Amino acid sequence: MRSSKLILLIGLGVTTCAGGGAAAHRFLPRSPVVRGLSIGERVVPGSGSSPAAWLAGRKDAYKERGVRLHYGEHVFETTLSALGVELDVAGTLAEAAKVGHSGGPWKRLREAERARHGKIEVPLRWSIDEAKARAQLSTYAPELARAPINAKLDLDRHVRIADEPGLELDVERSLDAIREAAHDDEEMLELKVKSVPAKVTADSLANVNIEKVVSAWETTFSLHGMGENRAINIKTAISKFDGMVLAPGEVFSFNASVGPRTKDNGFALAPEIQGDEMQYGYGGGTCQSSSTLYAAALFGALEIVERQSHSRPSSYTKMGLDATVSYPTTDLKIKNNLPYTILIHAFFPKPTAVRVEILGGDPVAKVHYSLSAGPAQDFVRRVTVKPYFPAGKRVKHQRGMPGFDVTSTVTINYLDGRVEEKKYYSGYRPTPEVYWVSPNYAEELPPLPEHAKGMEEKKGKAAKEKDEAGSGHGGVGAPLASSDIGG
Repeated sequence: MRSSKLILLIGLGVTTCAGGGAAAHRFLPRSPVVRGLSIGERVVPGSGSSPAAWLAGRKDAYKERGVRLHYGEHVFETTLSALGVELDVAGTLAEAAKVGHSGGPWKRLREAERARHGKIEVPLRWSIDEAKARAQLSTYAPELARAPINAKLDLDRHVRIADEPGLELDVERSLDAIREAAHDDEEMLELKVKSVPAKVTADSLANVNIEKVVSAWETTFSLHGMGENRAINIKTAISKFDGMVLAPGEVFSFNASVGPRTKDNGFALAPEIQGDEMQYGYGGGTCQSSSTLYAAALFGALEIVERQSHSRPSSYTKMGLDATVSYPTTDLKIKNNLPYTILIHAFFPKPTAVRVEILGGDPVAKVHYSLSAGPAQDFVRRVTVKPYFPAGKRVKHQRGMPGFDVTSTVTINYLDGRVEEKKYYSGYRPTPEVYWVSPNYAEELPPLPEHAKGMEEKKGKAAKEKDEAGSGHGGVGAPLASSDIGG
């Protein structure tokens, strides 16, 4: 009797379950996307278009959705399309199809019911063209970059100046941030940066032997008249690189170290060469600092990576031992090819002299310098009328100088027995003698000086600028710019 009842109960249970399962099956979702499901905060339309077509339309609309990327005070505005980001229709549909279509019947029924009541949200899926994203990110890199500052030794105050790490855009981590973002409206993403260590740290200064002088060079200048502001600029320039440390293999850039020749950067108005005449400009005299450094480096057997001569010989150094600089185009670059770390020490041994010493170890060679100059190239006399001069006034604005083609020979006798000889060219074009006179000036000018070949032919402004741009050479055969600035 008990066994019969047990069999009956089991049979009823099986029938009930089977009937319930069959009933549930009739209500399970049959379409790929359950009715009422929200995708990306929007409900899938019930009719009129397929979910795939509906998402494809949203994909086109999202292409111009704005994105702001920022780091600190830097904000960059762009679009999803420019970043290579677009809606992944297939991936989003695949996630949506999981709702109500996986697991047992009761789980599927519950998910379908919750979807119909707006309780399930499927986020949008996105794809990214990484090459396009990297290209867009690279346009932001220069603005975010901050070069590291090497540690320095202030020999006058006997203190170490600590290094400062730089910054640069971390493209890979920034890409990760873009991949992980939801890309909602008014999105702002933080760009990722990474630290760039200085090549010379405060700890590494302990390796510099400041008692050993590799080489040195000294030049003199005047403090009177126009020389006063030149002296200010020489002092400002050397303050920017005095104490600079170069590890083996490191390259020093004068322009990168000294920066722009502006009032805000500590420079004053002083005479400087512009074209073929002396004019006033910020930074006149800076080239005496670069030339003194250049000669010190040359006699230390350091490698000269970049150097150009002035357009005329300099009064403070030999021909071929000058180095003109103009920010940011014309630079002096020196590489430490010595086997030890060196320090550049620039200072004033007396009020009218600047000296640059290369410190760090015993000299590796004895360096001999010589030059040969071609025939002197005659100059012309130029007369410029100044409308504001009173009648009869005359001023000799510039002394004429002949031009020279100079070949420099540097012989390096290394202490290990090797001998190396280097030659380079410096082109100094003739410098016109310039008189400024009043309108209708009638008096005779002084006789032409030696190496003057006559009066300059009157030319229009365009022809004169063309001549200035096309004449002369810089160091090592490089052409001079149309405005050769130095002092």
